[in-house]
Amino acid sequence: MSPTSDQQPVEHREPTPGTVRQLYGTAFACGMPGCEAGLYVVDTNTGEQVLNSHVAHIHARRAGGPRWDPSMSEVDNRSAENLLLLCLLHAWQIDKTPEAYPADILRSWKRAQLAEYEGARKGWSITDADVEQAVGPLDLDTAIKAVIEAMPFSSRMRSRPENWQLAARRGHARRVARLAIVNAERREDVLAWMAGLDEPVVVVPAGEVRVLVARLGAGKSEQAARWWEQGLRKAAGDPEVDIPLYFAPRQIVSSLEQAVIDELGGDPAGTCRVVLDGLDSVPGREADGLLAEARQLVEVWSGVSVLATARPGLDVPAGEKIEVEPWPVERAIELAEVALGDRLPADLWSAETDDLLTSPLTALAVAARIDAGRDTRVSRARLLADLTPMLIGAHHVDVSDETWADAAQLAVALLDRPEVATAALFRPLPRLRRLVATDLVVLDQGELSFALAVFEQYFAAEAIISGEVRVEAVAAAGSFPRWRYAIAFAVSSSTPPEQEALLLKMAKVNPSAVFWILDEIVNSDGHETLEGPSGDVITALLRRRAHPGFVEEPDLEVRAGLWFREAEEALLVGLGPLAGSLVRHRDGKPTQWGVGLTDGYLTVARAKKAAPPPDVAKLVRRPPHLAEGWHRWTQFRFPTTDFGRWTRAQEELRRGLESAITRRTLQVPRSSWLARERSYLLAALIQDFGTSRRVRPVQLADVRGKLYSWLDRADGSERSTWGLPGHTVDSDDIRWLAAQLEAEEGDVLLPPWSGADEPHAGKWAWQAYSPELTLAVARDVVREALTGYRQLVELNFAAFGDAMGLYGMFPLRVEGLVLRPDNEEDPGVTMMLAFLPGTTINDHAAEPVDLSLIVEDHSAALWKFADRQRSSIRLRSSRSHKRSSRSMFGQNRLQQLDLPLHVPCPATSLAYHWLTHDLAAIRWLDAGFRGSD
Repeated sequence: MSPTSDQQPVEHREPTPGTVRQLYGTAFACGMPGCEAGLYVVDTNTGEQVLNSHVAHIHARRAGGPRWDPSMSEVDNRSAENLLLLCLLHAWQIDKTPEAYPADILRSWKRAQLAEYEGARKGWSITDADVEQAVGPLDLDTAIKAVIEAMPFSSRMRSRPENWQLAARRGHARRVARLAIVNAERREDVLAWMAGLDEPVVVVPAGEVRVLVARLGAGKSEQAARWWEQGLRKAAGDPEVDIPLYFAPRQIVSSLEQAVIDELGGDPAGTCRVVLDGLDSVPGREADGLLAEARQLVEVWSGVSVLATARPGLDVPAGEKIEVEPWPVERAIELAEVALGDRLPADLWSAETDDLLTSPLTALAVAARIDAGRDTRVSRARLLADLTPMLIGAHHVDVSDETWADAAQLAVALLDRPEVATAALFRPLPRLRRLVATDLVVLDQGELSFALAVFEQYFAAEAIISGEVRVEAVAAAGSFPRWRYAIAFAVSSSTPPEQEALLLKMAKVNPSAVFWILDEIVNSDGHETLEGPSGDVITALLRRRAHPGFVEEPDLEVRAGLWFREAEEALLVGLGPLAGSLVRHRDGKPTQWGVGLTDGYLTVARAKKAAPPPDVAKLVRRPPHLAEGWHRWTQFRFPTTDFGRWTRAQEELRRGLESAITRRTLQVPRSSWLARERSYLLAALIQDFGTSRRVRPVQLADVRGKLYSWLDRADGSERSTWGLPGHTVDSDDIRWLAAQLEAEEGDVLLPPWSGADEPHAGKWAWQAYSPELTLAVARDVVREALTGYRQLVELNFAAFGDAMGLYGMFPLRVEGLVLRPDNEEDPGVTMMLAFLPGTTINDHAAEPVDLSLIVEDHSAALWKFADRQRSSIRLRSSRSHKRSSRSMFGQNRLQQLDLPLHVPCPATSLAYHWLTHDLAAIRWLDAGFRGSD
């Protein structure tokens, strides 16, 4: 570092031979704790940089004169024991703010530096001739070379041309690795074709972050590679453009910022492109944290742009997400023909083939399948799952059983504990070499990965099929987001009986997993006619798909009923406590079924009270009479598609779930605010029944009188209903309210919410609420709704509650705006809420809610709040991502909602709103289902 114009001339002193030996003995790394570079010496008294190239020139002064330790002599102040080696970054940092680094701290670092390299110094010696040469006239180039040779190698030692060439070779190696499924003679042609594509490269403005989101094999990595290569070409001709960087998430050890600095050899100097390929290869919390770090990175260095790739499920703001569009079929056909070296067969085409030719990977997979002489009328999951064995067979790779098992072990490690997936996992060395020699696995700087993500998923599926990992463990909510494609591969690659056994196990731990898997693997040709299948077709399907544990019932009608009941019961186990709200139970089991099979249509009647055994009995009368003990019955065409029983079972259970949500009858604790709202609503309805007036508050004596007479009627019938204005009350409501009122003391049941505090002269409900009361009600509604939401999930969806987004983000805190209309035209009050990571220690404590009231200039207030909260969410996420949990299904962290002042149960309505969103995300409600208020 050159002295500035106001500094005094540098004072040169020649060190003694002993000083030279000691400095060389410690010239291995920076003395700043945690830093491994080292080329600079700093005076431990002044924090001043002393050395840039060689120990023979010591800079001991700065402007304002020397600063010595008065307790030490001049010789001691200048001695080697008082010099600390530092890298450029930390030498500059200490030189800039010496007051932040007192001498005692620098000396402690010096002692640690000497101790750390004591072993290295013992094995190193310097001759007197070397010393004489060192203290003689200085040849700067020779001195620099000598110091560099004495230092451990660092990537910062490479020149820019060397770094550019290395980046180009790595980029080419990544492309070649991704073409492992292409015949070796055709790879260069495919590379040339890909390089000649004229499609536009994705755009990521400097200072911003973008995330390519698409399913496995959709071409995310290809688009990221093209964007990176474009940056590499720009860096070749413009020194103001930094060489672009390409990271896998596992390569980020400390932080993304440090990884960028280490790769560049310093801070980004100009524009710099950074790729983060495969965010879903690490747990959700780490992926969230990396995205937060990327956002901070581009804020600090405005010339940096970051492009990440991820499969669906990661929480990505709409402004950063880029959905990867499917390839045109014509372009995919062209790529497949280049890889095949011939035109595609004329008889290949079908609707399924067009669905497969939508991305570079699936196009190459189709070509490989044709080259192997195999049928292309398969599902997309099956196409990708078959790639690995086809590659091995086509390339005649000799893979021993031990190496095959090692590949499965590596896949499991990458999905469960990616930090241990290193060369050290496979010892001795010949074992590692055999694994890498398969062309499936890549070894890069000691870390192992698969050349293609589909290879990783294939071998993880092998581990599932072989029983090395339990499907119950990997299908659980916490691990399913990482393992979902592997499970899809396992199901797709298994025999029909094995498929059913895997789905049964999954259903009992995570019912949502079953239907995500089926969406991935089911062909699009599963259409059925209205005409029912013959008995022979039904018999053949049951024989082909029945797993070893399925009951061998000789009667076809009973066997068909058992087939459907088995799937429904497995899903009910997975649904946990919710099961009792969806179907009738008796003695802990669903009530008995009556079945009949006529012309390919199955009739299923559900008993009111009859408990198994048997689980299924033949119907005597068809259709059945409800008076004969049946609760209800349905009739449907027996599905002949492979997984038809699962979709049918979900439809049946979904009907009960929609009813429970619409009627707001899911379980909550008796002390819950949601229970209080429901109690008051039902009590008020009963009190007003049969009268033309509305009495408030509720007089419990009147309600109990009516309630007891209604209970007698309910107990004497299977199900009784009472039609009230805008509401229907049934026997279950009456029994629930009777039990709830047992805990009520006194004669009056007060409303859960304060009434309006102003004369209601307008036409909207909000006009009767003062601004102060509006804000108070909003704050309490949000707080009670959050608590109620948590209770709904914990009591009703315990088996897979962690798969839900907002529940997974607890603890949290809420900041928001309450927007009260400033004119009489707006029908209601709205809220803008930001959900931020909280610090609540007690899981059952109320979540903090901080709201502000806005009565005018709503647009400006909303814009400022949303912009401020997005930045706040980013910063908080980066600081807390190692603590806060995440899942694959997430609520938006910034929401605009109505404040339901006009409904009698506002907290219940809001809690059910969030719950409905999550259930739709995990495929247990239709996306368009909303439920009523």
